[in-house]
Amino acid sequence: MPRHPILLLAFLLGLLATGSRAQSETQTTAQPETRPDTDRWYEIWIDDSRSGWSHETVTTEDGRITTRSEMSMTIGRADQAITIRTVSSFVETLAGETLEMAVSQSLGQTPIESTYTFGADEVLITSTQEGNARDAAMPTPEGDWLPPAAAARFLAQRLASGATKITSRTIDPSNGLTIVTITRTDITPAEIEVLGTMTDCFRMKNRTTAGPVTVESEEWVASDGAMLRSEANLGGMKMIMIASSREEALRDADPAEIMISTFVKPSRTIRNARTRQRGVYEVRLRDGTMPELPISAYQRVEPIGDGAVRVTVDITAPIPAGEIDRDIFLAATTYADSEDRVIQELTRKALAGAGEAPDARAEALRQFVFAYITDKNLGTAFATATETARSAQGDCTEHGLLLAAMLRAAGIPSRVAVGVVYVDRFAGQRDVFGYHLWTQALLETDNGPAWIDLDATLDASAPFDATHIAFAVNSLEEGKAMNSLVGITPLLGMLEIEVIEVE
Repeated sequence: MPRHPILLLAFLLGLLATGSRAQSETQTTAQPETRPDTDRWYEIWIDDSRSGWSHETVTTEDGRITTRSEMSMTIGRADQAITIRTVSSFVETLAGETLEMAVSQSLGQTPIESTYTFGADEVLITSTQEGNARDAAMPTPEGDWLPPAAAARFLAQRLASGATKITSRTIDPSNGLTIVTITRTDITPAEIEVLGTMTDCFRMKNRTTAGPVTVESEEWVASDGAMLRSEANLGGMKMIMIASSREEALRDADPAEIMISTFVKPSRTIRNARTRQRGVYEVRLRDGTMPELPISAYQRVEPIGDGAVRVTVDITAPIPAGEIDRDIFLAATTYADSEDRVIQELTRKALAGAGEAPDARAEALRQFVFAYITDKNLGTAFATATETARSAQGDCTEHGLLLAAMLRAAGIPSRVAVGVVYVDRFAGQRDVFGYHLWTQALLETDNGPAWIDLDATLDASAPFDATHIAFAVNSLEEGKAMNSLVGITPLLGMLEIEVIEVE
């Protein structure tokens, strides 16, 4: 069941919302000062449709500055609408020393709440869902960067000095510990209408990079560093944030339909797609170079020039994986909690009578997940395996994450892949590739362990087929579950697929 990875758009809106948070790579401090508390509202528009709002406050108390952000966005998926909500906070000292940050993300039915406590060398992360807490430690982000309030001070100082180019590094709770680098160029004085009044500001071009994603945008910024308007084209969609009043920002959303617009019409029709064992495709972007695609048991990738790649998917000749740190892919994490009581009960039930062979056990788990999720719908954005084990509903992400968790509960290393799959008909469309997520299990083959693809949205007739093309894989590690998936964002709405041959 193909789906559009909605959470990636939430991530990108988070990038656009960091417009007022910047820190120079060459100047690492901003002059400490007490700034007035602020309260700002924004409207979010996608393709000329009002899709949500954002609210940011900055307050100072007892020598600490707290920046709090809240975002709500509603997006259409075929005939359904999904609302995603993110609430985050960042606490720092008046001098710009980072103390802690927190984020609550509602991508499924139950929010995931994460707190980050900064130490000298590492950050303690505690993730909680439905009262179940999980701790992890990660290194403190390297290099020079500033938290929100200190970064806003620095940006205001640089703008006041007449700078026409500012390179910045910052961090935002909604993006975890990923450093966001912003390069602002062509900075010129301008005017923009804000709440019916013409307001002096600075107009600039922005290049924002976070992990594997780079976003180009245009921005209008007030002299104090506050973002007034931001415009970007993301995956063929125009996304705008506009400074607004509370009343205007909270008006009812008219969400844009973004799923069907990302379907890819291939060069020719593929008959009997679910039975295909080998496929060769040339994959390119209408503008730009294809990012590096993963090689797995069934997928081979070869650059062919002009930014395109040739992808061969052959499920008859698996490629060995080489050296793998199995512990990473067996760990219980927030999105794949193999230690959850219900998931372990489901795993035992699924494996009754399956035997001891790992490949037979993996297939038994795949078929069980397909049958267990009885309410197959597009109404969930990105539920954890724990949620799905209790709700028995969702689309491909819920199938994929639940299978990944159950594989780990059975002692089989797992990860997930995101890419596209060919469908004869879906959401009123025919013969298209749609975005999709599935599971990979590390299983023994004649040539050694290999990442074998397993699609739990398919029935018992076939565990996988050669019309799946993977664009990224993810280990679901704590604090990193979204990172590599975000890398496919430049492909949205820009992809072209030529079918060379299928067997």
